Amino acid sequence: MTVLDQAYTRRRFLQLSGAVGATVGLGGVLSACNLGGTQGGTFNWLTWGDHYIDSQLKKIEESDKIIANISELAGNAEGFAKLKEVKGQLDMISGDALWVPNAYNKEGLIEPFDINDLKVASQLYPFAREFKIWTTPEGYLGYPFGWSPISIYYNPKYVDPAPDSWAVLLDPKYKGHIVMSNPSTSGTAYLLLASHAARLGVDKMWPYYDAIDKNLSQVTKSGGAPGRMAASGETPIGIALAYEVEVAKKQGAAIDVIYPNDGVAWTFEGNALVKGAKNPQNAKRFLDWAVSKSAMASYASWRGAGIARGDVAVAGQKISEMNLINIDFVKAGDPAYKDRLVKRWLEKFSK
Repeated sequence: MTVLDQAYTRRRFLQLSGAVGATVGLGGVLSACNLGGTQGGTFNWLTWGDHYIDSQLKKIEESDKIIANISELAGNAEGFAKLKEVKGQLDMISGDALWVPNAYNKEGLIEPFDINDLKVASQLYPFAREFKIWTTPEGYLGYPFGWSPISIYYNPKYVDPAPDSWAVLLDPKYKGHIVMSNPSTSGTAYLLLASHAARLGVDKMWPYYDAIDKNLSQVTKSGGAPGRMAASGETPIGIALAYEVEVAKKQGAAIDVIYPNDGVAWTFEGNALVKGAKNPQNAKRFLDWAVSKSAMASYASWRGAGIARGDVAVAGQKISEMNLINIDFVKAGDPAYKDRLVKRWLEKFSK
């Protein structure tokens, strides 16, 4: 297999598909000021381009006079670096599950809070309110915005029948037709590695990776690249997070999404309140609105199943209907455990 890096980020991919709206630069965000008063105001948010829709932002501006000043980030590492630089000049930052406790909170950059202070919290999936790795004595570390399953994406023009399980991908007929990402450079790939360890046990996981390695055409540095390559027709099968491909499919890409019946690897993502923020109440008011049923219904219309509520209709399966892998996120997030798995993967498969 060949390790490659794709030239476009998920932000660029979503912009090309028309899924994201306009943003302001970080300098513009940090120059924003609170409008004052009990009704209305601004907050400064560092997030991904797929975490908001312009029409949603306009609705809360009209109803509550809350204005989100957004700066986009391309990935968790970039967001972490910017947050360390500007700190409380931001009010809120988005992050994937393991980054919230292991980077943002570890460095003292975010403020734990009582999730039940937000009125819509009780309407989320129960486990979204009890994510163990986000739970601390001081409070919850992040407000769960959505969830991200790692799935199999395939082009039905070239792949029939649908590859409906991880086991099926070992079939020799798929030799040279699968793209995955590198767990030493991609959080998505590491999460998948840890998930297969939880699903199979570490001893049985390595034979699985030995077998699927024979069918890989490429291993990418970017975790989103395999899905984007499947959507663009560069590979018949890609393994990546689901939401980007859901968006591409709605934009007309000839691709389908499979949630493997022998276990779906998954993670949560959310928004954390920045320590020393100038406008935390406005950020909280926005979060209450952003995960309301009406707002989530709009979000689900193009992102698919990756939302944190169970009472919103989605295309295909809901998270509650999937065979989720029972992964211990505390164990998966332990740096020593991660180092062992990644080091072994590099020894076996890095060329």
